[in-house]
Amino acid sequence: MHWMARTRARLCHLTRPPTAPRHPPAPPPDLCLSSPAAGAHWHCVERHRVSWNCADTLWHPCDVLLERRTEHGWTSAARLATRVDPRALGASVLVPELPAGAYRVRVTSPELATAVCSAPVVISRS
Repeated sequence: MHWMARTRARLCHLTRPPTAPRHPPAPPPDLCLSSPAAGAHWHCVERHRVSWNCADTLWHPCDVLLERRTEHGWTSAARLATRVDPRALGASVLVPELPAGAYRVRVTSPELATAVCSAPVVISRS
């Protein structure tokens, strides 16, 4: 009986389709915002540069958004730029008329597992 079990195991092993080698998914590219810096002070209707560094190459266009801090967390306030070539490593953006307060810049791309956010920026009207 023991030889039958061994023979059956060998036959199953020989008739089993080969499995393709499994490669772990590639890690998402690292994107790090270098500007705006923490504690930056922006004014409405001014042009500023949002810059980033990327450890890997991104190919899909990025969107640059502005989020406002509220009592319920961060909420979308404005779209600063759309379809930015990520290889440009930044975008020049115009800050729209917004209420004064704490904001942050958010960069999104389909290639990023999560959006990348800057440190809080203070926007004032002057």
